[in-house]
Formats: sequence, structure tokens, C-alpha cells
Amino acid sequence: IVWMLALFGAMASLATAFQPPMHLSPSSLRSSHASPLSRLNTRTGIGGLRMGGGNVPRVPYKAPGEQGYQFLDIWNRLYRERILYIGQDLDDEFANQMVAVLLFLQQEDATKGVQIYFNCPGGEIRAGLAVYDTMTNMGFDITTLNLGIAASISGFLCGAGTPGQRMCLPNARFLLQTPKLEDMGMSQVMYGQASDVSIEASEILRQREKIYNGLTRFTGRSYEQIREDLKRDLYLTAPEAIDYGLIDKVLLPTDKEGQTLGRMAASTPTDKNFGKI
Repeated sequence: IVWMLALFGAMASLATAFQPPMHLSPSSLRSSHASPLSRLNTRTGIGGLRMGGGNVPRVPYKAPGEQGYQFLDIWNRLYRERILYIGQDLDDEFANQMVAVLLFLQQEDATKGVQIYFNCPGGEIRAGLAVYDTMTNMGFDITTLNLGIAASISGFLCGAGTPGQRMCLPNARFLLQTPKLEDMGMSQVMYGQASDVSIEASEILRQREKIYNGLTRFTGRSYEQIREDLKRDLYLTAPEAIDYGLIDKVLLPTDKEGQTLGRMAASTPTDKNFGKI
């Protein structure tokens, strides 16, 4: 009898230990009981670079009229200062977030400018064009700044900023390239009937035309020259991007003299092409 009582007591303790807390919803229970790998794949995607996640720094923020501080992740804190940071592949999800933030900032203040910072290895063309169309329909100025690398569609967006407010840092690089299948969100191999492949090929050529025409407007160069330059990957340093017409200025530290600034940017500084941080 004593042994059976001990067994029932142990079973009751286990049932209590594994009973879910009452304040958790079924959806939160599913996420909390999921394996770490499944939670990781849900947040980041396989092989994807995401700006979210559990390692995002959180900083204090005091909203106007509030008594205390609240902690926000650094990206939301930047949004409140009208700064958008593109630090990952520009996919549909991230593009939707950028469009939503731009629309909100337009509604909040249609005259105060917005800054977009880039350190982006590329992304999908359709996602980037959605952001581009939103940028061109905003009533405020948009300052673009390349911090490290602006490749493919992100380089296109960096050049789409307000003329005179397109900038980069001294060691930043640009990569302009002809859109490829993977940039369209497609696999590198197309299957199907010849008519289906022809339709997809026509769509790819149409997207390329949009990129070429946009770069023609940003840089002031001819369509034929843009098309010829993008037959191969086109890497541009900061001074080369200025000469190409993609940006307007290189930002340099305020405590440097003119010749030192020129050596940092591997170019001769001029009032037109160099600004101060």
C-alpha cells in the first residue's frame, strides 16, 4: 500500500509539472514547445540573413508625454528617428516592412525628410521596385547613405534618393549588375514548354529594361552605355560612384584635413564631392 501511494504521488507531481500555465495561449504553447531548430528556421529562413531575432540590441526610449522608459529593438528606435536601415537581403517580407514604414512616416509628417542606410548584399528585383515606387511617391526628401556595400537592387535604390542627398562612406562599394533569374525570385533553371519559357524570358527582359531606365535617370548616362556597362558586374568605389553619377558625396570625418580626406577616399577632394559627417 505504501508503495502504491508513493507511485500515485509521483504521477501527480509529474502531471502538475507538465501542466501548461494558464496565461499561455495555444499558439504560444506551440511556439514554446517547438524545437530550437524549428524556431530558428521560422525566424530566419534557411540560409537567409535576417535583421530580426533574439540578438538584436535593445535600447531605452522615452515616448513624448510618458513618465518612464521602454526598451525597443534598435531598428524600431531608428524608425522613430525617420531612419531606415537595410542590412539584409531585400526580400518580399522586408520590402513590405519598408513600404509600411514609409507610408506611416508620410502620414506622420509629409515634409520632414527620411534617411535610408544601406549595407545590403542584394535582393529580389520585384521587392526592390516596390520600395522604389513608394520612395518616388513620398512627399519628403529621401537621403540615401551606403555604409559598406550596396549591391544589385540596393545599389539601384541608393541611387534613387533625392539628388544632392545620395552619399556613401569612404570605403563603401557599389555593385551594379544585370538582373538574373535568382534576383527575380526564380530558380536558376526554368522548366516547361517553350511558350512558358518564352513568357518568363520576356518578363526578365522587361525587368531589366526597368533597371536600365532607372539607372539612366539617376546617373545621367545614356541607355546604351548603361546596358554596355552592365554586361558584366560593375564594381564602383566611392569616388568612382561619384564620377559615374550614382551618388553625390562622400562623407568624411570632420577632424580630417583636405589632403588626408583625399587619401582616405583615394581621390582628390572637392567641395562638390565631399561632405562632413
